[in-house]
Amino acid sequence: MKRKFLYSILTVVFATVIPAQGRNYFKHASLGIQSGVWKPSSLDTEPNKPFEPVKGSLPTYGLYFVSPTVNNFALRATIIQWYQKDFPESYELESVTLRHLSIDLVNYIITQYRISPYVSYGIAFIWSREEPKGLHEKIPLDRAGYGVNVGAGIQYMASSRLALAVEYQYLYAKIVKKVGKTDNYSGAQVTFKFSIAF
Repeated sequence: MKRKFLYSILTVVFATVIPAQGRNYFKHASLGIQSGVWKPSSLDTEPNKPFEPVKGSLPTYGLYFVSPTVNNFALRATIIQWYQKDFPESYELESVTLRHLSIDLVNYIITQYRISPYVSYGIAFIWSREEPKGLHEKIPLDRAGYGVNVGAGIQYMASSRLALAVEYQYLYAKIVKKVGKTDNYSGAQVTFKFSIAF
């Protein structure tokens, strides 16, 4: 029984570390979906819980496109949405929504194996919306902002067309004026990704 278990472990290890037998997963563009937790530091009351969303907020979700690689580099365009509700009465807000469009340069450290670590860095454009209470009386307020992204992740090639990844990013995100409780939405983001190459 122990020997069977050991063989199973070794099979999994070899399947993930041996070269992908001539299949180059990175020559194709890919489309993906992602979900995760974005924790702006200025709003985070539980920094020791990276997977616990900020109070009143929901997990992020988004879409992304990755170009074919050239010399282990690829361009990635990602759009995510972050939503927060349950504000104190004094704010007179129903919700705050942030949409974050980023253009990142992704550097895959290793491309000849099924498991590929990578780093990413880029710029972002941010649109925010405050939804006030009493929509018949008040108009939603939109503001723009900017950001910078720096991150690292690990991608696993499940097949010649499918990939899974987990990524940690730090998002520097500033809004022109205060939105909700702050104008500084900088903080850590952890995301889980699923993509299909075409």
